[in-house]
Amino acid sequence: MSSTTETIKPGTSDYHWVMTVQTADGRVNTRTAIITVPDGFSRADAFDYVFKQFKDDYGIPITVVFFALESNQL
Repeated sequence: MSSTTETIKPGTSDYHWVMTVQTADGRVNTRTAIITVPDGFSRADAFDYVFKQFKDDYGIPITVVFFALESNQL
């Protein structure tokens, strides 16, 4: 098991997200990543940020099948 020490900038927080989408032609894609957001960034802002990545890759319409957003801090 390895350990990583990361420095978070003051006024920001790290969040881990997972999103699964399905395209109109039935393709399903799941992605996960960590985003660093400024204080005051809302859950809706985070959803829009993540969804835009899928929309840019697949176009619309796409359906969000699953979305999770949790603090990356244990």
